[in-house]
Amino acid sequence: MSIKSAATIAATLTGITVAAAAFGAAPANAFVYAAHENSYATPTGFGFTVGHTDMAAHPVAPQNGLPTTREVFLNNTSYGRVDSPGTGTLKSGYLVSCMVGIELTFGAHAGAGIDAGVTLSVGGSPDALEPSLDAGIGPEISASVDLDLEITPGVIKRIETGTKELSGNRTGYVMSRDFHLIAEGCGGPLTIRPFTTIDVESPEATTNGAVYGDPIVF
Repeated sequence: MSIKSAATIAATLTGITVAAAAFGAAPANAFVYAAHENSYATPTGFGFTVGHTDMAAHPVAPQNGLPTTREVFLNNTSYGRVDSPGTGTLKSGYLVSCMVGIELTFGAHAGAGIDAGVTLSVGGSPDALEPSLDAGIGPEISASVDLDLEITPGVIKRIETGTKELSGNRTGYVMSRDFHLIAEGCGGPLTIRPFTTIDVESPEATTNGAVYGDPIVF
C-alpha cells in the first residue's frame, strides 16, 4: 500500500476505534542488542572475520496513525577483515518479515473485519463510508534506501543497506545510522534480523561467511 492510499484510508476511517492491544504497542525507548562475530580459516590457515556491533532499534508511533503500520529507526555497524593476499566483499542489511497480512473490506454497513482477528467498530452514520470500497493492504515495506517491497505474510525479505570491498589485512566497515524502516499492512508482529555477509577470494580459496544478529520483534 502506498503512502497516498494509507492517508486515504486513514481519512475515510474517521471515528474508528481499534483493539490496539492485539497488535502490541511500540516501546518509546531504543533497544540495544548484542554484538556478534565469526572467524573462519581454510585448511592452510588463511583466515577472515565478519561481525557486527552497535545494533540498536528505536520503534516509534506510526506517522499515519494506523495500528497496522510499524515504523522503526535502526543502527548497525558491520565489519570484515581478510588475511593478505585475499580480498573480500562485505554486505550488510536486514531480513524483514510480517506474520499476518491485513485486508479491509467495506460495504454499505458501518463495519469491517480484519484477518488477524481484530474487529474495527465504526462510529457515526453509515453514509460516512463509501459503499463497496475494497482496500487491500500489502503488507508492504519501505526503507531509507528508497526501497519499496511487497511482501507475502510469512515470507522473509532481504534489504541491503551497504556494500564494502575489502583488501588484505585491513578491516572494512559498513555503518548504518537511523535507517528508517516502515512496514504497512502488518497485522501481527514485525520481525527484523540484521545480517552481515562476506565473500572472500584468495589464491588458494573461494569462500564466504556470515553473521546474524538477534531478532527484533515488535
